[in-house]
Amino acid sequence: MDRLKLLIVEDDPLFGGAVQEALQGAGYQANLSNTGAKALEAVAEESFDLVLQDIKLPDANGLDILRQVLQKQPHAQALVMTGYATIDKAVEAMKIGAFDFLAKPFPMEMLFMKLQKVLEFGKMEKEIDSLKRKDGECCGIVSRAPAMKGLLDMARAVANTDATVLLLGESGTGKELLAEAIHKGGQRRNKPCIKVNCAAIPETLLESELFGVERGAFTGADKSRPGYLEQAHDSTLFLDEIGDIPLHLQAKLLRVLEDKRVFRLGGGHAFNSNFRLVAATNCNLKEMVAEKKFREDLYFRLNVVPLSIPPLRERREDIPLLVAHFQKCISGDDPGRRIAFAPEALELLSIYDYPGNVRELRNIVEQLTVLYPGETIKPHSLPSSLQGESWAGSLFETFSVDKPLKEAVQEFETRYIAKVLKSTSGNKSLASRVLGLSRKVLWEKLKRNNSL
Repeated sequence: MDRLKLLIVEDDPLFGGAVQEALQGAGYQANLSNTGAKALEAVAEESFDLVLQDIKLPDANGLDILRQVLQKQPHAQALVMTGYATIDKAVEAMKIGAFDFLAKPFPMEMLFMKLQKVLEFGKMEKEIDSLKRKDGECCGIVSRAPAMKGLLDMARAVANTDATVLLLGESGTGKELLAEAIHKGGQRRNKPCIKVNCAAIPETLLESELFGVERGAFTGADKSRPGYLEQAHDSTLFLDEIGDIPLHLQAKLLRVLEDKRVFRLGGGHAFNSNFRLVAATNCNLKEMVAEKKFREDLYFRLNVVPLSIPPLRERREDIPLLVAHFQKCISGDDPGRRIAFAPEALELLSIYDYPGNVRELRNIVEQLTVLYPGETIKPHSLPSSLQGESWAGSLFETFSVDKPLKEAVQEFETRYIAKVLKSTSGNKSLASRVLGLSRKVLWEKLKRNNSL
């Protein structure tokens, strides 16, 4: 594998040489330019993974040079360094596109810490871009999980057909995004996807919204209007939360799915609608059929191509990738708002169960970006539900008070370690970091408790 290439733009030969020597000693390929002009010549001739840019240069304003460098190499990351550290300069550099800011003189340990952070973020951004290019128009679906790869492959295969698709999964897993991806991957992509949340429309209005109304059909119907079924002609109709459609409307919907003819409320004339249906639900439709809450014939008509989206807790390898993706989306064109995560904070994010799934993770990243723009997030800044407090509380509440303290402490420790191991999918290295124990100590505790 090729070594990462860095460009150092620094006019002080002693300081620049020391930085170059330290970076080369750490295994990086580091080039040194002592003027802005030479820096621009360097980026015109070869590509760099990161630019370490001094603000004060003998022939130019370092921020102007940085702006030109990033225009020529938009995928390069940047760190700015200066002996004239001011908030204004830092903010301006971040707005141009610098990832972080170093005030000279700085210890090399600080440089390597910042360097590792920015390169990890850059690697994540490249992976996100690669996934998007590979998957085409994926509507924000970012994943490296094997389970999601198979699902997206199936979605792409069915997108260019007219087959009815039923999306299954918990709330917040991304069913609407997948429906949009299927629509945009098909022949109907040039028309807007018609999206209907069946649970959000009052039952008294749902029939008229779906099927449309004719003038005079009821009091207040002063003009005719098409429903969503008609509006989706030659396009895709996405019916979200289809399990919430009342039984008396399910029969009418089934008839439309069979012959693609829509009768408006109060009308006797049928309108043809050549729509493609994608439906979604977080309900167990099989159980609803058994309980007579959902029509069996409609279920079979919908269940042509079922696609089940796994919850986020079953694709934990996607969490760091999604965090980076959401940071980029939320911060937009203002890198100064971009937050970073300390390793221990990212570990806590990676082991949380996310009852709200991907939507909950996005909300957490957005909340932290609003509260701590441009900062490094530590564990204490995370919502309390991610800090282990709720685990301890729930475990403690189940304890009896009829045993000696030593036994109670041992029981709590055993159950708490088991909970952390379950959350890390048995990863003892990650569990030991979360617990604040060395791997050897964790191993000894597991052996003593016969938990190996």
